[in-house]
Amino acid sequence: MRIEDSWLSYFCLTTNITHSRMEIHHRGYMWRYVRASMSLSGYLPPLCDEGNMLLDGGYLNNLPADIVISKGAHTVIAVDVGSEVNISPATYGDALSGWYALLMSVLPFTKKMRIPTLADIQSQLAYVSCVKQLEEVKQMENCIYLRPPVAQFGTMEFNKFEEIYEAGYRYGKEIIREWRLKGMLNAWQPKFVKPAAKHGRRNSF
Repeated sequence: MRIEDSWLSYFCLTTNITHSRMEIHHRGYMWRYVRASMSLSGYLPPLCDEGNMLLDGGYLNNLPADIVISKGAHTVIAVDVGSEVNISPATYGDALSGWYALLMSVLPFTKKMRIPTLADIQSQLAYVSCVKQLEEVKQMENCIYLRPPVAQFGTMEFNKFEEIYEAGYRYGKEIIREWRLKGMLNAWQPKFVKPAAKHGRRNSF
């Protein structure tokens, strides 16, 4: 299926590491750009796209509310589900032996020090470039920033999907109930929605 054949408007972001820029994909085969947009360095190879290497768009823009608004949306509900970054100080000094790190992790009654794993480093690198952009989203006009209570779950903890789903679902119900009581839902009626361009869909399977 192609992105332009979706019943609802859709786009995804990738990080073009060949030309050091962000790419916005709103056309092309869905599976290719969805795959590219979730390709974390160290876990999946970059997707080759016409000579360019594409990785996860979150390296540059992890919550693209600004792009949604630039495409004509009046009100954006930005839901931040990123994991919490560990900012506690590392304590292993100027050098580190792999054997020593292994022993410290398995031997009991040893003084534990913070030695980040490769996954920890990759996770924190993913947020280095987009921290400033995320703060701008929180202050953006016509953008409602939401942060469900899922920060304690790691980015790669796919085995905890059910727990994450339930936490997000309960949070979402509370938010909707609050909006309904405040009359906010009535303010977001379709009068703000721009009519979609009429065009024929084609079979892309």
